[in-house]
Amino acid sequence: MKLSVVIPTHNRAKELVDTVSCLKRQSLAGDDYEVIVVDDGSSPPARLAESETNPSCSVVRLEGVERSAARNAGAAAARGRILVFVDDDITVGNDFLNAHLLAHEEWPDALVVGSVRLPDAFLSTPYGRFRQKLEQRGIPQSRGLKTMRNLCTAANMSVPRDLFQKLGGFDPALSSSEDQDFALRHTALEGKIGFIPEAEAIHNDNALDIGSYCRRAEWGAEHLAPFCKRYPDWPDNIDRERVNGQVMWGREPVFGSLRKLLKLILAAKPFLATTALFTSVLERIAPNSVLVERFYRLLLGAHIYRGYRKGRRAAIADQQAAISGSQLAES
Repeated sequence: MKLSVVIPTHNRAKELVDTVSCLKRQSLAGDDYEVIVVDDGSSPPARLAESETNPSCSVVRLEGVERSAARNAGAAAARGRILVFVDDDITVGNDFLNAHLLAHEEWPDALVVGSVRLPDAFLSTPYGRFRQKLEQRGIPQSRGLKTMRNLCTAANMSVPRDLFQKLGGFDPALSSSEDQDFALRHTALEGKIGFIPEAEAIHNDNALDIGSYCRRAEWGAEHLAPFCKRYPDWPDNIDRERVNGQVMWGREPVFGSLRKLLKLILAAKPFLATTALFTSVLERIAPNSVLVERFYRLLLGAHIYRGYRKGRRAAIADQQAAISGSQLAES
């Protein structure tokens, strides 16, 4: 079998139906690939419509192991030579899998990453335009092998199964930036990363407004601590600590200290609620104003700051608990 598509899912029954449906309509022959849904504790359990025709579609049931371990379980059940990972809230065109397959014929032993964009309907709103611009920042504009060492999104990527196993799969200890970690381990071994914009995925997620998007970003920043600890010298992580770490008067530029202080104030619940309310008013009365994007950035920065600081405190507490446990064991 040429390809195995692995889809981790949790409580997204409607979105999953759309994702599986478009994957069953691929231009590849049905017996060339399979679809494996890894249901990570959905309630009710995920179900796939029965079909007597290929491709083969199956469900692996797990109970709350999180997405890294869920993807690994799907890979363990896969029969295809190439593993394709997609999320449960994306839709793709009929040539999506063929594009991934052709890329692996062109670049053997490469990690291949496709493009991800928001639905066209999103782009008619100021929030949608802001988010699209933000998420496309740093993404390559052309097809080919890239030197960006962490270029990866588990929402749309593929890798030879033997290479995935060699790298140890996704790290279950990471619940945020686990795909970047996978790419960094791959490129540390001089592995190549190919970008194929023709393998386009439409991201139909449920962050439909700036508030829900900010809450998701806060969760991601909170759970980023293990990744930052693993790669303290990675430029992105140095920058995260610079803009979201502790205020260090006299040991950093005054502007940096003032910006952190502003985030600290905005991250307080009363100020955050007021900023969110003012942003929603601006969206209605002046949707095309430059102020809207500025307030989006204020809100997003405050939420990321909250999450990052919360994750940092938890990591320090865990480290202190481990040291205390070690000292008790030695005494």
